[in-house]
Amino acid sequence: MQQIRFDQRWRILAQLPLTLIILVWVPSNLARVLALLVCWALTFGRLSRGELVFAAIICVFFTGMNAASLKAGIFSFTQPDVLAQPYFELLMWGFYVLHTIRLLGPAAPKFEPRWIVPLTVLYSACFAALGGGWPLLIGSGILLLAGLARFHEPRDLLYTGYFIAMGAAFEYTGVHAGLWQYPDPPLGGVPPWFVTLWGGVGFLLHRLALPLLQRFGVYPARAD
Repeated sequence: MQQIRFDQRWRILAQLPLTLIILVWVPSNLARVLALLVCWALTFGRLSRGELVFAAIICVFFTGMNAASLKAGIFSFTQPDVLAQPYFELLMWGFYVLHTIRLLGPAAPKFEPRWIVPLTVLYSACFAALGGGWPLLIGSGILLLAGLARFHEPRDLLYTGYFIAMGAAFEYTGVHAGLWQYPDPPLGGVPPWFVTLWGGVGFLLHRLALPLLQRFGVYPARAD
């Protein structure tokens, strides 16, 4: 994929507000999907085959993670269609990762599997085993801090911080628009562990996914 030009960045920056507007104002889940696909096609421009395959894998993975979380009662959608999820949710995580890569750039750090692979397994197991509430916040927070203590290049912090900011925008908008809800919600309607969930995904996107995508030729190697 060629480096995104400066005059194209406005389209990527416009994706988040446009996506949020579609989720809030378009009246049905199927119509939301169609509107999102048109919006993303216009703002992303050309996506490579590798990017599309990667986005599809992410969508499948998070659809499964969501299904497990929904079954455990961690949260619920108000208008589910399939697997207790609305149609649009099946596409959202693929969008989040491609949007972030296009905005922040695909330069990958050195791949260190002996550290990042066990951390990824533990992080995924944490969300599968601890449910919601304070145990999840503490467990996932410890793992995220451990990851950032070991890997803290500026782009590690950038990816982590951007994903947290994006997560806040979607979580609070989705809850207050009545798209999904959390049991016994705290003030504001969104549990604090959303920070470690979204932050962890951003961190692992940079530390795990980008090096693998580079190895498979989806993105060019970083010139150091």
